[in-house]
Amino acid sequence: INRPHAENFTKQKIAMAQKQGIPPQIALQTFREGWWILIRCKKLDGDAPVDNEHMTKNPLLAALDNGSKKKFESEVEENRLLNAWPFIVSNITQKSGKVNVTFKAPSAPGKYKFFIDVKSQEFLGCDHVFTVEKDIIDKALIERKEEEEEEENDGDEGGEEAKKTK
Repeated sequence: INRPHAENFTKQKIAMAQKQGIPPQIALQTFREGWWILIRCKKLDGDAPVDNEHMTKNPLLAALDNGSKKKFESEVEENRLLNAWPFIVSNITQKSGKVNVTFKAPSAPGKYKFFIDVKSQEFLGCDHVFTVEKDIIDKALIERKEEEEEEENDGDEGGEEAKKTK
């Protein structure tokens, strides 16, 4: 996260506090700036199966009328949010920082393009937009490969022990 406005905003905030007779430390202590990280994705290799399971699991979405549900279901895939992650910057002078965001990966394996929007709640023109392409792998496939490798390793170890005893 880059906050190019931090330095100018800090100077203005200090000048305003001094003009009002407020110690700058007190004025800067109460600073809070809200940010949002919005994550969307699009499957690049083929069509992703439409997963509307969340429509029934989420009580707010389940309570929507049928017209609203149909609108949501017909929305273009890359416009649907995977995650919206809020965070607060409480150090007014902080110009940049790192944020780790966790989210549930798409259920269908394949190559995906993730669209990440970092939005300031307080300032216009500070938003960041970037994309990341990643492969999503089937969890069951990985578990099967691990089991096969373990079985192969168990079999090899037994064979080596038999060779040593002969």
